[in-house]
Amino acid sequence: MKQFQLEAHGLSDVGPIRPNNEDVWASLLEHRFFAVADGMGGHKAGEIAAKEATRLLCEYAQDLLFISSKEKLTKKRIMSHLQYSFSYANNHVYELGKNHQDLKGMGTTLCCLYFYRSIAIFAHVGDSRIYRFRKNKLKLLTKDHSLENKLTKKKLLKRNQSLPPPYKNVITRAVGTMAKVSTDTSFAHVKEGDIFLMCTDGLSDFVKRKGIENILHSSLPLAHKNQSLIEEAKKMGSCDNITALLIFVKKCYESDDLLGQQCHHIC
Repeated sequence: MKQFQLEAHGLSDVGPIRPNNEDVWASLLEHRFFAVADGMGGHKAGEIAAKEATRLLCEYAQDLLFISSKEKLTKKRIMSHLQYSFSYANNHVYELGKNHQDLKGMGTTLCCLYFYRSIAIFAHVGDSRIYRFRKNKLKLLTKDHSLENKLTKKKLLKRNQSLPPPYKNVITRAVGTMAKVSTDTSFAHVKEGDIFLMCTDGLSDFVKRKGIENILHSSLPLAHKNQSLIEEAKKMGSCDNITALLIFVKKCYESDDLLGQQCHHIC
C-alpha cells in the first residue's frame, strides 16, 4: 500500500498590531493530520474559539486512526467523518459562546488536511486556505467562504478586484457563530516532492501567488521557507496574525509502517 513520508513545520506570528494571537495550528504527524484556525471575537474570545475547535478536531483525528484499524475506510467515509467532526466542534464553540457573555458571538475559521494512502483529504470553513505546490506552481485547493468571493462568483465583483476594508475580511461561514455549519470537503492527489501550505488570511491576503511560489521553490530548509513566508507577509504590510503550516511529501513507500518524523503539536 502506498504511503508517504512527511515533514511538517508550522509557525505563527502575532503580527505588528494585534495584542494577542487568535491563530492556531496543529500538527499530528503520527496521524498524518494537520489543522489551521483563525479565531474572531472580542477580548480573547477568538483565541478560545480557535483553540477549542482545533483541539476537538485533533481529538477526532486520533479517533480516526483507531477506527481505521477496526474498519475499512474509504475516501467518502473519511469525508463524512470530517464533516461530522466539524459539526461537533461547531456545536461546542457555539454553546460556549451562548452560555458565556464574554464569549458571545465568537467563531473561527477552520481547515484540516488528512493524508490517506496516495491522496490528501481536506475540509474547511471560512477563508483560511490550503494550497498545493507542485512543479513550481501553486494551486489553491480551497474556496474562500467570504463576501468577496461570493460577490465574485455572482459577477458583482471583477475577479481581479478586491473589496475595501472592512468588507474584504467579512466571511460568510465560520465555526461557532451559528447552531449549524456547512463544511466543504474534497481531496487532492499526492506526489513525492509536493508541498502543502495551510495558512490564515494574514498571509494569503498580503503575499502574492508568485511570492509564495518563489519562496517554496527556493533551496531553503522547510523551517526557513516558513519563516520567509511570515517575513514576506510583514514586509507586504500584513496587520493581522500570520500563520503558515507547511507539509513536505518527502518519499513514497509501499508500506504502512514508515510515517515520517514524529510530532504532535498544537500552537
